[in-house]
Amino acid sequence: MDQAQVLLDGLWEPFSFLSLFGYICLGILLGSFIGLLLALFLQRRGWLARRKRWHHWLLKLHFLLLPLGGAVLGSQGGMLYGGQQQVHRHLESYAPLVQVVAGGVWLEFERFFAEQDQHALGQQLQRMSVQEVLNQLAAQYVQEQLLAHAPQLDGASLSERVGLKLYEQLQQQLLSVAVRDMAVEQAGKYSGVKPQVILDVLDARVEQLFHADFLLGLLKQQLSQVLKPFYLTLLVLLALMLGLVAAEVLLSRYLGQWRVEGAAPALASAEPQVQ
Repeated sequence: MDQAQVLLDGLWEPFSFLSLFGYICLGILLGSFIGLLLALFLQRRGWLARRKRWHHWLLKLHFLLLPLGGAVLGSQGGMLYGGQQQVHRHLESYAPLVQVVAGGVWLEFERFFAEQDQHALGQQLQRMSVQEVLNQLAAQYVQEQLLAHAPQLDGASLSERVGLKLYEQLQQQLLSVAVRDMAVEQAGKYSGVKPQVILDVLDARVEQLFHADFLLGLLKQQLSQVLKPFYLTLLVLLALMLGLVAAEVLLSRYLGQWRVEGAAPALASAEPQVQ
């Protein structure tokens, strides 16, 4: 119980509610300002003027509803972004500990290569990417399969040998692609990591996997992928709000409810002539 309390305190220690409150307030101000600018833009363009007086004054609520909607969406966006920044700073606080653990694992690898007297292999592995290591393993597998059938090709002609070489290259390419796809699928299935993060791991050098900055960068990227649906939800809500405003404007124009400039003065000047 005490260990759980210590862990909980360690998780909440770098979390700052003041900073999160600042992001929320900033989002509210920014959303309200954008909503007010949109209402003023509609007013200046004359898209809020209607023939019927009650309809005309009802649309004045745009000056209240648009800033209010912007404030709500801005507060949610500020909360998401502020929480994401808090988690990033939390992860960065663990960088020294992660570097110590990763450096210890890499030293174990170097010690293993030293015991096996394979310093060249260790240096080569250090410069290669994870995908290149998988490609090399796939190439070795194909070559072993071809060597198993080598006695049957002693009497082969030159064209047959060239065709066999091309077939070997094709097998290596197809097997490399299959291994990459399988690694992404299986790693995502058992770990829940997004495919883009796994692809970044495959494209990284083996040495980078033992650096704290790279590992924490992967965690931040995974967090961004997890929060992406929430940001998309806010964008959908914003598009829905703007779509409702645009639908009202277009429908009013289609039904002839727009107030035409100059129509009222013309009617007023015509009344004395009739009298």
